[in-house]
Amino acid sequence: MRYAAPLACVCALAWSTPAAAQAGPAAPDWAFGAPAGEVAVVAACTASLATYLLPQRRSAWGAASSEERNETLGLASDITGAAVGTLLQLGSGYALEGSYLAGTGVPRPVARALRTSLIEVEAAALSTGLSSMIKRLSGRCRPRSWRTDRCGETDLDFDAFPSGHTTPVAAIAGVRLNLALRTTGAAAPRLGALALAEAATVVTMALRIGAGAHSWQDVGAGMILGHVTGFALAAIHPIAPNKGRFAAGPLPGPMPEPAAVTWSWRF
Repeated sequence: MRYAAPLACVCALAWSTPAAAQAGPAAPDWAFGAPAGEVAVVAACTASLATYLLPQRRSAWGAASSEERNETLGLASDITGAAVGTLLQLGSGYALEGSYLAGTGVPRPVARALRTSLIEVEAAALSTGLSSMIKRLSGRCRPRSWRTDRCGETDLDFDAFPSGHTTPVAAIAGVRLNLALRTTGAAAPRLGALALAEAATVVTMALRIGAGAHSWQDVGAGMILGHVTGFALAAIHPIAPNKGRFAAGPLPGPMPEPAAVTWSWRF
């Protein structure tokens, strides 16, 4: 299990990279190359959110240390991560993805960028559902609720592992990492989107620790879970051939001059 996550990423990348080399601009297609596949993925990612209905276990797994609650840092983490941070990442990523697709000649780049945003929404939803399930099963105490040998009194005191604020933005970073590795042409917009998501992930991790909401193991698990989920979801979306006029080859050169026939009157 220790090497399962890295191995899954390597296998997914090995499966998806050849498609990028053959198809030109890296515009992701529907899941498994078919609209029906996308419907199935959307349904599975949405259904994963039902894990919020599971009862919260209260285990004896204490926090790494006892910390005081910091409301200011907690509020800041609500902006960089969780729902608000996810929405901010989706908006910035959509603009940058449209810029990349436009620069590589993909038809209707603004509309086509929505497909990439859909993958990011799926990754955020699925990673959130998985995070919620692990929270319910693990029942770890939060640092701000831990007092040497006992935890608090409410279910919210026991849902520390993994960090639910970190997981969705890390999942978006995982999607963008996969697409960046498959990118052809000018990669600056996609690399910029990846940098934004990774920065939001790291900042959220630090803020959640500072707020007393999580130990370092909690945010680390959220970061890994998010990246692996997002990377895998992006990998099941093959690269679709670009149907632009000159997408498959070099731009046409000047038209050849018409053949001319002259007479020299010599025999």
